[in-house]
Amino acid sequence: MTQRIALVTGASSGIGRATAELLAKNGFYVFAVARRKGRLEQIRSDNIEPIPLDVTDAGAITAAIEHIVTTKGRIDVLINNAGFGQLGAVECVSMEAAHHQFEVNVFGYARFMQAVLPYMREQKSGRIVNISSILGKIALPGFGWYAASKHAVEALSESLRGEAKAFGIDVTVIAPGLIRTEFAAKQFELLKTVKHPLAYQKIIRGLHHLLAGEPEAPDPEIIARAVVKAVTKPVPPVRHALPWDSKTAVIARWLLGARFFAWAIRQQMRI
Repeated sequence: MTQRIALVTGASSGIGRATAELLAKNGFYVFAVARRKGRLEQIRSDNIEPIPLDVTDAGAITAAIEHIVTTKGRIDVLINNAGFGQLGAVECVSMEAAHHQFEVNVFGYARFMQAVLPYMREQKSGRIVNISSILGKIALPGFGWYAASKHAVEALSESLRGEAKAFGIDVTVIAPGLIRTEFAAKQFELLKTVKHPLAYQKIIRGLHHLLAGEPEAPDPEIIARAVVKAVTKPVPPVRHALPWDSKTAVIARWLLGARFFAWAIRQQMRI
């Protein structure tokens, strides 16, 4: 059987790295994409080929897809995972920072989807998995711009699912909750660059309370296993949320109602 070809973005650490390695173990040939070349080289193997690039570089993305198709003859799977979280109050995050959030988290995904879709349409098959977030359905204080980007990913995925189904292309959204990665540490460093007046200090402390459990959260392998299932099942899931916090959050908001759910979140954040 022909070896299936996968591309994973954000593959230098966390969910992306775990996914690239698990796909390779399951017989895929994986092109691992990320900015950090040194980190990528750590996972190079017979079935993992690193491609260092920035997901905001449209030319580099086009060249990468052409390289994949030229060398392997096809592309079967795209895992969109590269992204970051711009924390901070909506009022205080600069428009420049907000634009960059969307450039990476939304347009980065879109660039890869637009680059692979012509080839998947021609071969009449393909799987696209977009890594969203628990915040793709629920926005919390201090996460406004990040949540907005993930809401956009969910909307694009839903539209594309209907557009591409007739071409044999399936689109799945996987929405992680809190996972043990470098996310919190990186985003708290970025948060320091946002100037907040004293009025918002309770919100900032609330973000720390909310993300304090990351060191005890599940490993990224839980998401990697969900990705592998999504690209190997005959009928992939439309949307898969995990672990338990992501599974239950949308249901809780529906059961409690928007007003009471927002109160419960404020209690958890101590704001």
